[in-house]
Amino acid sequence: MYANKSSSVCGSSSKEQEAVLMEERPDLISSLPDDILKNIMSMISFKEAIQSTTLSTSWRGLMSPYGVKVERNLVRSDALESKRILESFLGSRESFQSLKLYLDLCDWNFAVCTRGAHGELHLDFSGQKELVPCTFGLVLDHSSCIGPRFSSVRNLHLRSVSHLVGNLVGDLFSSCRILETLKLEKCRGLENLDIKSSSCLQNLEIADCPNIATITISAENLKSFSYKGALPIIQLINSPHLVDVALNLGDGLGNNSFDCEEVLSLLSSVKDVEILTVSGWLIEVLCSAGVIFSGLDFKFSKLKEFRCVCSKISSKTRDSLACFLNATPTLEELFVKIDEKSRTVECPLSNQYWHEPHLWKDYKTVKSNARWLKDLKTANIAGFTGENDELLLVDLLLHTGINLKEMTVFASAQSDDCASWRVGRVPCSQLKYIKVKYVLISCPEIDACFVLTEAKNCGLNSHNVKYF
Repeated sequence: MYANKSSSVCGSSSKEQEAVLMEERPDLISSLPDDILKNIMSMISFKEAIQSTTLSTSWRGLMSPYGVKVERNLVRSDALESKRILESFLGSRESFQSLKLYLDLCDWNFAVCTRGAHGELHLDFSGQKELVPCTFGLVLDHSSCIGPRFSSVRNLHLRSVSHLVGNLVGDLFSSCRILETLKLEKCRGLENLDIKSSSCLQNLEIADCPNIATITISAENLKSFSYKGALPIIQLINSPHLVDVALNLGDGLGNNSFDCEEVLSLLSSVKDVEILTVSGWLIEVLCSAGVIFSGLDFKFSKLKEFRCVCSKISSKTRDSLACFLNATPTLEELFVKIDEKSRTVECPLSNQYWHEPHLWKDYKTVKSNARWLKDLKTANIAGFTGENDELLLVDLLLHTGINLKEMTVFASAQSDDCASWRVGRVPCSQLKYIKVKYVLISCPEIDACFVLTEAKNCGLNSHNVKYF
């Protein structure tokens, strides 16, 4: 199902190229017996199975869904019959299957169900025809279960859930009693999401739900939480085992308003995580509103790895990042990605009420107020261009990371294979002692130069760069 959808996006030229490649590539898989192919499918993930459909016509045939019709009113209210159909589907001995659920008297499906290996179940509702888009709330609660239980489902992926199937999805979730991973994506119209799990849920991912305004999560065994989209109100209740949290707020504020207290409450609820990813604009807006992280009543005392995505490094970005790092005493790894495509959000004037903003100090004052990051071992900056504020950020990290073992910059945030450059700060008088090939970058505001070793010209601005 996903393979067909993704291929349609590519356009006719891509289809033609794919057809030519398939004709040229020998099909060594289709000659295998179906039992062997099914055994292979039982050992790989759903994603890997989809990616392998171009290798074999027999493979694609085994993944083709079969259809079942259900009563129209089962979608809106009583989901018991649909659950029984899914129970039979999940109880099959086949390791990998797809099922289309059709509404009675209609020729379009409202759900495509795909079962993968290792307890994976994917439900895609993007085929449903919603004449009038409606906003809705969704409650996923493990505390009540009516009808059959899906004891084999450990990984549940829900896509394009709408108000038409909200009750069905809620009943399905409550039936997955050993569910470990839940992914919810592309749910247009979803405004309020409430997830309650006191059992096995460990991993939660929410992505690309453009209308979402509030998310409430109560899951005592949750270990990782990832959110991608516009900033909503997020409440994490009773999640003491969280280790990894990602807040990829690339869509900015969306249609939501910025509430300084709500954001600080969210950060306080994740203060004990070990890995944290945050969009840089969020920290900058908080600091522009006057928040001083070192003065808060909580610190990120267990944080080992911090990742930050910024549209650019300005003086505000640099200083707000320095302010945030003052609350990370145990940080070991820092990753900063400069991505021009990421969203920039200006601080709403109505939120500049906390106390006097403090980002208009000169760099020397910011540097002198920065606290030592004694545990920081590595620092990486992707998308580095050599602009002055980027150089001052490098200087700041070299200053605060007193035990820093390696500082690395990448000249392109879009390329994974771009040459990495190891950065050092060397007094100009000591340059003659460097024996390896290097790039020298001058910075007018400090008394030293930056030396980049193992360097190649990958697009650095040339106004302050010299090659040796």
